[in-house]
Amino acid sequence: MTTWTSDEMGPRLGDPVDDLETPVLLADVDAMERNVREYAAVADEHDVDLRSHVKTHKNAELAAREVELTGDSGICCQTLGEVETMARNGIDDIYLSYQVVGESKLDRLCWLDGKVDALATTVDSAATIDALEDAAERNDRTLHAVLEVDMGLNRTGVAPEDAPDLAQRIADADALTFDGLLAYDAHVKSEASTEREFEQGCWEAMELAQSVVDDIEAAGIEVPEVKVGGTATSRYSARHPVVTEINPGMYPFNDVGELELRPWEVSKADCTATVLTTVISVPDDDRLVVDGGSKTFSLDKPQMPVPKHRDDVEYVNASEEHGWIDTSESDESFAVGDRLEFVVPHVCTTINLHDLIVGVRDGEVADLWEVQARGKVR
Repeated sequence: MTTWTSDEMGPRLGDPVDDLETPVLLADVDAMERNVREYAAVADEHDVDLRSHVKTHKNAELAAREVELTGDSGICCQTLGEVETMARNGIDDIYLSYQVVGESKLDRLCWLDGKVDALATTVDSAATIDALEDAAERNDRTLHAVLEVDMGLNRTGVAPEDAPDLAQRIADADALTFDGLLAYDAHVKSEASTEREFEQGCWEAMELAQSVVDDIEAAGIEVPEVKVGGTATSRYSARHPVVTEINPGMYPFNDVGELELRPWEVSKADCTATVLTTVISVPDDDRLVVDGGSKTFSLDKPQMPVPKHRDDVEYVNASEEHGWIDTSESDESFAVGDRLEFVVPHVCTTINLHDLIVGVRDGEVADLWEVQARGKVR
């Protein structure tokens, strides 16, 4: 019996994009690298490191390319599974911007600490600090801890006024090293709607971070790092002198959310992650259906997919395998088999729905990136 796998059916390097089976997740290679270089220039201008967050694409080859283009500052991960995937594929400077809880997970963290050159993790309470110290002692390791401070997102992070006591607790732990602060400023993204509001909101957040640093250092504890920023806030928060490192993740790709949030600096040309779809039905003159629905595009945000190269059609609804497209504003006649390409609504969760990212250049397949850490939520 002959055996075969779907990998043998394509896509292959050099294939014309027009010949690819759909729905297919694409990434414009040249535009993606341009975006990376732009953020690297921001980091250089403000003398901060750029440590890219790979939870967006979950691929070690893309992570290595980001490291290469941004000054060898390492990467961020959000789960231990992502850390393991990156470490097994040669990435050796990793910050885990997430609290590790549970004895078995902490033992995995210690094992990983012995496999890479540099690994730090995140704490935000006495409980996570003590558990981390116990694991380090149990595994005969010295672990690096970053203290997360709540800047206003009201998710994780210690209250600013309590940060000095926890920093002291880390500094006093024989098996831990205090690596500084995570001052994630994502609340600004939900509060600001203009460039000026982003500037003001990020500066105020970093002023709060500065006050926390001052309080910790007043207790005699050095704060070597202050890590901040996502894609929307990094270029603004980086301007404050307290910042040593920015940690954007979506910035090589962008998405509809970033396009709508920051139209003064994000255009469709900057949105490099798209899904190519095929028209499978044209029920009437004002409506068609494509083969990309909620199992193709993550719809965890209010935004819908946006046509990449046209403005006369609108993605209005989705079921699992169907995308409803309103064509009432278009003068064009559509037929079954036509192709439509859409900017993804939320790039991180959309990529997590796919096994493969197809890098394209000049209308052809230029690279293939497996979503290696897909499903690595533990």
